[in-house]
Amino acid sequence: MRGTQISRLGRLALLLATLGVLFGSIVFAKEYSGSPYVKLKPLQSEPPLRFGNKKQLFVDNHVLCAWGNVKRVQGKLQKHPENPLLKPDAAWEETARKSWGIQLGTAVYDADAKHFKMWYQIEQHTSGNVAAYAYSKDGVKWVKPHLGLVEYAGTMKNNVLRHVDRLGKRPLEGSIYLIVDPRERPQQRKYLSTGIPVYHDDGTKFGGWAGMGYSSDGLTWHSMPGGLRAGAGGGNASIVWDQNLQKYVLFHRQLTEQADRETIDSERYVVRQESEELIDWSPRQTVFNPMMDERRPEVESMRVYLYEGFYLGIPSMLDNLVHGDVEQHLIISRDGYRWDYPFPDEAFIPKGKDGQWDDNVVWFPCMIVHNNKMLFYYGGARYRHNVNGESLDKRQIKIGMGWVSLDRLMGLQTRKRMDGKGALLTRPFVVEGDDLYINAEVNGELRVEVIGTTARQVDTGGKAHMGHYIAAGEQEYDGFRRGDCNAVTGNSLAHRVRWNDRSIGHFKGKAVRLRLIFNDTCIWAFQVK
Repeated sequence: MRGTQISRLGRLALLLATLGVLFGSIVFAKEYSGSPYVKLKPLQSEPPLRFGNKKQLFVDNHVLCAWGNVKRVQGKLQKHPENPLLKPDAAWEETARKSWGIQLGTAVYDADAKHFKMWYQIEQHTSGNVAAYAYSKDGVKWVKPHLGLVEYAGTMKNNVLRHVDRLGKRPLEGSIYLIVDPRERPQQRKYLSTGIPVYHDDGTKFGGWAGMGYSSDGLTWHSMPGGLRAGAGGGNASIVWDQNLQKYVLFHRQLTEQADRETIDSERYVVRQESEELIDWSPRQTVFNPMMDERRPEVESMRVYLYEGFYLGIPSMLDNLVHGDVEQHLIISRDGYRWDYPFPDEAFIPKGKDGQWDDNVVWFPCMIVHNNKMLFYYGGARYRHNVNGESLDKRQIKIGMGWVSLDRLMGLQTRKRMDGKGALLTRPFVVEGDDLYINAEVNGELRVEVIGTTARQVDTGGKAHMGHYIAAGEQEYDGFRRGDCNAVTGNSLAHRVRWNDRSIGHFKGKAVRLRLIFNDTCIWAFQVK
């Protein structure tokens, strides 16, 4: 009698499970296994993520649990047709025209002033490059204003910055690498920067040292305590404030430790350090060193941004032994220590075609997010990094710009097989907004369903070829299945996803997963807000 009862229960469980699969929902049977050693408890998923209203970019797999028939692709940067946008063409920039041109330091968009700002170096024949300033209303046409702060090249009509320290006032012989710190500060310290020169009591400048400075207007800079060893050639330090750590995080090129100074031509790589006040820094820790990659074994320098919860690195990848060229790549990290390098064979900002102004080196870019675009300003030139004595026209560094659409740095694109169909399943996360938005190019159709975070296990009954089989089914929600989702089509930075007239806000405060089902589509990001 008992065996018959178990058999009936098994057949019932199998029937219910089968019906659940056919109709898009699992109907759970009674938790019965027929053995004291098999416990059919609910399957709990991992603890949910909490990212609030931050956009979740598909630059890595951080927010994903599973995926099918998709591949990661890198966004295609479009270079501005009017490049180069800045040249060493001012009357007082003659030394730059006779040496290495102008080199980008930092570019930002000032929302209060409603224009773009740029700090760059006017290169010299010898050491002593000076920092200068330009601005633009549209980011394309730039003005080099007559600041009248210091005499340079025999005139006060120039855009050169002023440096004030204990020894007096002078042209700023360095570069401005703004420190990204969004916290409120007194007006006199509105801007913070590294790259400020430091002078000995005898008036000579310390080489191999990047000092710190502050400014109220970005034009007159004052020295402040702190700094760092700059490494040979400068290394172009990049410093960001990490709100989670409550510390400044520094990334810069380091040449202090090398495998063998006598036999190895050069070894450039990136180290990380931390500081609370920009004065005392933690010990150097190597975080990005591609030396074993023969394609581009060195990093000349690396710009870093904290964006939507992750570190975005833009390393200047150098092939110094063969071609002497430099291109800009993308790397990603969630903690600033472990970096993903998904496209080592594909430059994000590639060098130009032969004969173009940037056909061999592309230098140290700056990212500005503005008007649904991500703008990248960069220096470019035609000289080979590993050759001395290049002609004057090839040595000239100029400044240009390229862009990608907002958040389209990397995306997940369906492969051509399987009729171009693909799917993604997110990790659990807590809903903290009213609507779901997806940044995607949908040439076919995209739908979303909401999945619970707990699965139930059932005994599907005895089977001749495998005995009793334990199945698990996910929790779906009435009204939020894929069939309830309004089809998403077209190309948009923010497709609004609805299930008939309902939104994801129905689950506010609860943990859920999302399943995205699509065809002929590239998905870049999603956001709940």
